[in-house]
Amino acid sequence: MLFDPRSFVPAVDAGQRNWAPARQHPIARRRPAHDFLTLPSIPAGVPQTAILSFGDETDVRDLVTAQFRVGILDAEHVSSPAGAGDAFAQAFHGWLAPRVPTTKVLSFDLTLIDHAAVENEISEFGFDMQEESALYLGIRLEEETVYTLTEARAAALRNLHPSLVFMTFHLIRAAAMKSLHIRTPDDLLDMFARWHWDYEPLTDDEEAREHLKERFGGDELDIDRYLPSVVRAELAPDETLPKWQWLQKDRKLSLISRRKLRELARLSADDWRGSLCGALADLDVALSRMGASTLLQGAQWAEPAYSAATVAYEHCDYVGEVLDDHFECANNGGYATYFQCFIPLATTRASIRAQYAILEDTLKLIALLDRVLEHFN
Repeated sequence: MLFDPRSFVPAVDAGQRNWAPARQHPIARRRPAHDFLTLPSIPAGVPQTAILSFGDETDVRDLVTAQFRVGILDAEHVSSPAGAGDAFAQAFHGWLAPRVPTTKVLSFDLTLIDHAAVENEISEFGFDMQEESALYLGIRLEEETVYTLTEARAAALRNLHPSLVFMTFHLIRAAAMKSLHIRTPDDLLDMFARWHWDYEPLTDDEEAREHLKERFGGDELDIDRYLPSVVRAELAPDETLPKWQWLQKDRKLSLISRRKLRELARLSADDWRGSLCGALADLDVALSRMGASTLLQGAQWAEPAYSAATVAYEHCDYVGEVLDDHFECANNGGYATYFQCFIPLATTRASIRAQYAILEDTLKLIALLDRVLEHFN
């Protein structure tokens, strides 16, 4: 076809005879070489897929060897690995999969990621890596749903015990600090203060009004809507906050003992409050057993755009405004990631055993935390 002297304009080629090849290529056999091209048959023994390697797995080989030598990972979970990293990923997934809880509220995923990829994720934030490792366990957060206690349920809890709302949010915060990033009313209050009160969540109406006028202008009615005395009642009442954030410092709220939570669970065994109190008691036990240990020790924060869930006090416009502003800013500025943090994997026998133990405890803690949050709407 490339040798045909005719043009593509029929009028120009009028009267010319059709072109024919002078010879046929031997591979074409009885077909002309300018016909549809054919590929030779490939023997069955030739691999149909391949993995391209750049020789960079030498960085993870020592870590992977140390991990397997401890004996926690099972080599039976490894099948036709492409390299040391692939072998470890298969074995690690085999250990992790049966331990990851199925959650109804919390949304998260765990993934292995190498050092270069971690640096790429956080390169825009100017972070200094706290602890460097060849491989990291990343906590990935890809979506966020808002759950609320509601004033009606809060009132029902107060009727059972005056400090029950305070205890509920206290345990949620304590568990989140050891596991998944969750937005609670204190976080929402802090976010609101950044936007409207010059980063001062404990500001009063007078100072807030002055700042709002200076920054946003607007009439008095608009400003009144954003004053702390108005916002905090809906967004973050004192009983949902740690004591240092209270406006009424003399409030008589205290933590409830585990024994008392069990007693409250028995008193309300026939309704949702009994179920919640039992879940809170179990969560308190898990936190006590973990003590000061945490999987997040030495982890690299990754500026997550999303949290595993937002736990608000009440359905109100302020929650939506704060989150909308946050997501819009994260999307336009590109300063956030899908990861909560990157946890460096241990390399010595003792630290490896300790890390797997705390990872298993953390996954159990997440399951218990999810049980508590099931009681939010």
